[in-house]
This record gives sequence, C-alpha cells and structure tokens, in this order.
Amino acid sequence: MTATLAHRGDRTSVPTFGRLLVVEFLRLGRRRFTKVLFALSIIGYLLAVGFLWQSHSKVTAGDLAQATAQRNQQIVEIRQGVADCLKVAGNTEQQCGTVPTEQEFPIDQFVSANPFQPRDVQPYAMAVGAAVSLAGFMLAATFIGAEWSSKNIVAWLFYEPRRLRLMWAKLLALSGVVLVLSVIAQVLWNVTARLLLSSRGVPVSTLGADAAQFWPDVVHVQIRAALVVVPVMLLGFGLANLIKNTAAALGVAFVYLAVVESVLRAISPSLQPYQFTTSLLAWVNKGGLTVYGDLVYDQKNGYVQPLEIHVSNLHGGITMMAYALVVLAVSIAWFRRRDIA
Repeated sequence: MTATLAHRGDRTSVPTFGRLLVVEFLRLGRRRFTKVLFALSIIGYLLAVGFLWQSHSKVTAGDLAQATAQRNQQIVEIRQGVADCLKVAGNTEQQCGTVPTEQEFPIDQFVSANPFQPRDVQPYAMAVGAAVSLAGFMLAATFIGAEWSSKNIVAWLFYEPRRLRLMWAKLLALSGVVLVLSVIAQVLWNVTARLLLSSRGVPVSTLGADAAQFWPDVVHVQIRAALVVVPVMLLGFGLANLIKNTAAALGVAFVYLAVVESVLRAISPSLQPYQFTTSLLAWVNKGGLTVYGDLVYDQKNGYVQPLEIHVSNLHGGITMMAYALVVLAVSIAWFRRRDIA
C-alpha cells in the first residue's frame, strides 16, 4: 500500500512537457535582457523608418509626367541615333546598338526628387531579417548562457532530470518566440514599405509589366528572410550551451563568419557554396546567388576566367540548416553525457 502511494506520488511530481514549455515561455518573457532587447529593437526600427521618411521626398503626378516625357524623348533620340547609324554602309545592328523599351529604361532616372524606390523594398526586407536574426542569436545565447553562469541548470535537473526533455522545451520556447517576432517584423516592414511608396516614393505601377509580380516577389523574399532566424538562433543556443559562456559564443561565431570563412574563400573560392554566409545570401536572394569559383580555361573563348557557380535558394537553406543542426547535435550530445554537478 505504501509503495503504491509512493509510486503515485512520484508520478504526480514529475512535470509534464506542457508544464515545462509554459515555464520556459514565462521565463523567456520575464527576462530583463528580453525586455531590453525588444525595446531597443522597436526604437531602432522607428529611428530607421524616420530616417527613410526624412531622406526621401514625395513625387507628385506632375513630377511623374515630366519624368515620363523626358524618358520618352530620350528613347526617341536613341531610336533616331540607331536609325542614322544603320544608314551608314557596313554598320550592323550589333555596332549601332538597340533601342531600349520603356521597361528597360526606368522612369526613376528622370525624377528630380529623391523618392523611395520599389527596388529598395526587398533589400530592406533582408536587412530586417538580418537584424532579427542577430537579435535571435543573442537572445538564444544569453538564455542558455545565463543558465550555466548562474548554475540554474543544476537546479533545473533536480526539477526535471530528463535532460533531453528539458532541452527540447527550451528550444521550442525559443523557436516559437523568435519566429513569431521575425514574422511580425516582416509584416510591419511590408506595411511600412507600402506607406513609404504611397506617400514618399514612386508608385509600383511605374514598373510596367513587372508591377503585377512585385508584391508577391517581395512576400517570397520576406518569408525566406523571416525563416533565417531559426538556424541562426539554433547556432547561438548550441554554441552557448557547448561553451557555457555567452560572450565566448558570440566571439566564436564572429571569428568563424568574419575571419575563417573569408580565409577559406580566399584559399579556395570553390568552397563558397558550402559556407554559411554564402548560403544565407543564396537562401534570401530571389533566384539564389551566383558566386565565382576557381580559375578555369574556357576553350571556346580561349580565356582563363573564374568558374561561375549558381547557389540556389534550396541549396542555401539546406546548407544553412546543416550548420545549425550539426552544432546543436554536438551540443546536446555533450549535455547528455557530461556530469553537470
């Protein structure tokens, strides 16, 4: 009878995974660093938007009409020049050039004001993704790093001795928070970009045939930029858990990304498709990224030139996640086997 009651008492004292997850969410939200980082991010975003608003001026309908007339006049002059060139005996179309179309001759080149351009929307979306990813790295590194520096990890293992369950709860809570914040940041930028274009920029309709696909392309880039935070966060968590120090994890990441990969890129350019920084850019950019590898001899032209290597979005995403999962797997394997006490 006593053994049965003791056994029941042990079962009720074991925390469920749901309880662990709720506790991790609450701890993450109540951390001072989380609140400070969130506040600084909001302030930084408002300052950046304010700078964009002040540095660009509104384009009126009269400005667009004048710019369109100048662009059309320029096309007429080029067409006349090409026609005069072709009249000369012996000249070919290759020598005289071609007449650009309206789509090939952007109207913004003739606008005297400094409007916010549609072509700037995607780069700024990638910048927002990079900023959120850096914040996610710091949040993840400090979250587990503080556990080690304060020895709270030992107390946690008394509460939940199953180490894997504890790690998965922390990772799931972190992933959920940073991913939601990353998506919110991209939605906020999408709304901000539309406001800037409508009030301080050039309308998307000036893109001509490309206008219909403009916003879908922007959303696709934003989705990929928002997802970058996941592997970056996993890297921060894995490094800080492995090294047991937040500052050291930041230092290792900086040295590898800024120094080691640059050295490897200089030694063997063909390694670029397998580097984290190249993979990140390839994942975010529309259509991937083209890099240049080792010098090869082109038999057709008779020149020695670097080999063009196209890194697709899928290749970049897989390589980036592979980095994060390897570091995380080593970190968790170390955590399972090490004597914490």
